[in-house]
Amino acid sequence: MVYGENVYVLYIFILLNKYTENSLELNPACEDDPKFGLNSHSDEFNLKSASSNLGKLHPSYVTGFCDGEACFHLAIGENSRYKIGYYVNPGFSIALHKKDEELLLLLQEFFGGVGIVKPSSRPNMVEYRILAIKDLDVILNHFDLYPLISKKRGDYLLFKEALELIKNKQHLTVEGFNLILAIRASINKGLPAKLQEKFPYIKGKEIPAVVVPDNLNPYWVAGFTDAEGCFFVKSLYNKNNELKFVLGCQITQHSRDSLLIHKICSFFNCGRVEVSRMIYDNYVVTKLLDINKIIIPFFTNFPITGSKRKDFECWVEVAKLLTSKAHHTKEGCDKILKIKLQMNTLRVEDDNN
Repeated sequence: MVYGENVYVLYIFILLNKYTENSLELNPACEDDPKFGLNSHSDEFNLKSASSNLGKLHPSYVTGFCDGEACFHLAIGENSRYKIGYYVNPGFSIALHKKDEELLLLLQEFFGGVGIVKPSSRPNMVEYRILAIKDLDVILNHFDLYPLISKKRGDYLLFKEALELIKNKQHLTVEGFNLILAIRASINKGLPAKLQEKFPYIKGKEIPAVVVPDNLNPYWVAGFTDAEGCFFVKSLYNKNNELKFVLGCQITQHSRDSLLIHKICSFFNCGRVEVSRMIYDNYVVTKLLDINKIIIPFFTNFPITGSKRKDFECWVEVAKLLTSKAHHTKEGCDKILKIKLQMNTLRVEDDNN
């Protein structure tokens, strides 16, 4: 699709001026709010000015990130100290590579300091965990105000139901415990094999339906991309042994959230949706014009906060080189290859993470 010079600027300007800060839906408000100012009319993207807001997490950004990375869980195990012989421990957690520990600390700060950030049992991973019932109420309050919109919302609603049973001490009764087992059978990966063997009669609860809003909040999109997105540079030689580059961004999700991925595609009004291994849907943008006119301006004005931000900044530099045709020279190709080595899994952190 070919865009005029200012079409996307007008599209985003109209879109953003309809948003309220506290809504996942479109609303006629904030017409003159300066935080919606755009720089996409310029050939230079002001990454420095966008970086000034990186320490402030927008509520919808948090929801978007949690739609991708968070987990609501119910740990159930045998314990003879309980009358029914089992304990039930609810929890909320996010596990990331240790290079994103700062982001987890920002999330903890956003949620009022509840929970703990600590090294995970998995190598090179850190976790943000909330286990106390009173602290989990903070999480519930947030997601009631800023709802999840992926299929994870179904897990959240069932988790919330289980938490209410626990608050009312019903998990200490056989009937209440069985209700929690039914909930556990329907969230995440279902009942562990050991519990299935012990309770073969338990059937999972119906998972609540999730309605994806027609219009996505841009802060949610930025947060979700921070969780599930990737900015990449591919280098390959053609049949004439000429070095070629493919610049792209991608957001991947399980096919159960195919509708959501298509909504993201509609939100940006560019790119395509590809199916991978029959179980994943990928939103992909590789057209340089779309990258320059749509993707870069968007993530400049709605910055990614985690370590993926470094990938984006490198990606922007490659886009500039490709746009200026620098890749037609050996020097330009060498610059792109050098930048590529600083991205994604190839990047070496200062502390050797």
